[in-house]
Amino acid sequence: MNRKKILAVILSTAIIGGTFAGCQTSGSGSSEKDTSAQGSGKTELEFFIQKKEAVDTFQKVVDDFNQSQDKIVVTQNIVPDSESVLMSRAATNDLPDIIQVGGMQDANTMQFLKEGQFLDLDGMDCLNNVMDNYKESIKYKGKNYVVPISANFSGVYYNQEMFEKAGYQIPKTYDEMITLAKEIQANGETAFLFPDKDSWTLMQCWEDNIDGTMRGERRPTYDKIAKGETTYQDDPIYQDSIQKVIDIRQYGQGDSLALGYDQAISDFATGKAYMFMQGIWALPSIMKANPNLKVGMFSFPTNDGNGKVSMGIDVNIAVSASTKNAEAAKEFVNFLASKEMVQKYVDNDYSIPCMKDVNANIPAAKEIVDSVNAGNGVLQTTALPKAVSDQYKNSIQKVIVPDGGEDANTFLTNLTKVFTENKEEYLEMYGE
Repeated sequence: MNRKKILAVILSTAIIGGTFAGCQTSGSGSSEKDTSAQGSGKTELEFFIQKKEAVDTFQKVVDDFNQSQDKIVVTQNIVPDSESVLMSRAATNDLPDIIQVGGMQDANTMQFLKEGQFLDLDGMDCLNNVMDNYKESIKYKGKNYVVPISANFSGVYYNQEMFEKAGYQIPKTYDEMITLAKEIQANGETAFLFPDKDSWTLMQCWEDNIDGTMRGERRPTYDKIAKGETTYQDDPIYQDSIQKVIDIRQYGQGDSLALGYDQAISDFATGKAYMFMQGIWALPSIMKANPNLKVGMFSFPTNDGNGKVSMGIDVNIAVSASTKNAEAAKEFVNFLASKEMVQKYVDNDYSIPCMKDVNANIPAAKEIVDSVNAGNGVLQTTALPKAVSDQYKNSIQKVIVPDGGEDANTFLTNLTKVFTENKEEYLEMYGE
């Protein structure tokens, strides 16, 4: 990878202090490799995880693989601020053998692809099992550099027991949800938890939960902005959706910028609010915090009640182009992407599989899964230029600051300015 480019990305990432890539990518874990295989003659592989909610599930897969043969040992690695660590390792030509990355809508995934950091995986057996609706979405310049495992979606978690006790119904329109939130608040209780301390959660709330259900696919709008045919501030859906982000926060727990993602998971699991806007990736953590919780999930309701389900590939698996153990790494990836292992993964992760003959099992979000199966799911596959993605994350928290922040129109206008300055990067990727 070009050192100047990757170092610029590292600096950008360090400033942001977080990321929106479908789910939280920082977390606790070990950065030390398992030394039990050293001197054994076995090939050692490092499997770098960015999705902390999936650590336990991936460990089960790793254990199964290590026990299935005696030539390769895979060690899972997750570290705090994994995005910055991964970028730093790329800059020193020390990428892990196998890497879990986000979907093609993620700016960081696309950065690695553009710089040739991932191994060409064309011809791998597991790619034949990818479902048709995901096949084209994972290609980069006509080739396969990633293997998709699961897809995600966003929605509104709700405490079923609290809803039933109060006699509340799931809102079908945005106005119904605001009416419900006002009633909850009038009773001295908290309608929503908003963990806005982590900017990626605020981004997800806006881009997927609210704007995504209203808009569907984002690519046509991005194309128009890049070509100068519209702007963020002139787009009525962006104007409406960002205003909803602001308005709905008056029904939250108070100082939302003081609440982080992990604490919000714990607070929701222990009944401190009726609703929690998040992605399906949060469900394993919620259930781990309170295994007895009766939780459901519904799509963020649109004005007319006819919204889309905004989706993204949540887990892609890539192999470093510089690994010295390419064949061993491919063997593990084929194992991980097998029907049996993908079923094990999605059963524990509560996500939608990208492989054939594997079934989603998400009772808490049955309504949303049924909507996806009925054709209302929209897979987001378009990444913004890195500078635009950074502008989103650097400035969105200002929009919800009560005093001294940034009004919605200024926020949108600045997004247009940065997008226009970097439109050639976008058009190079997606222009005709």
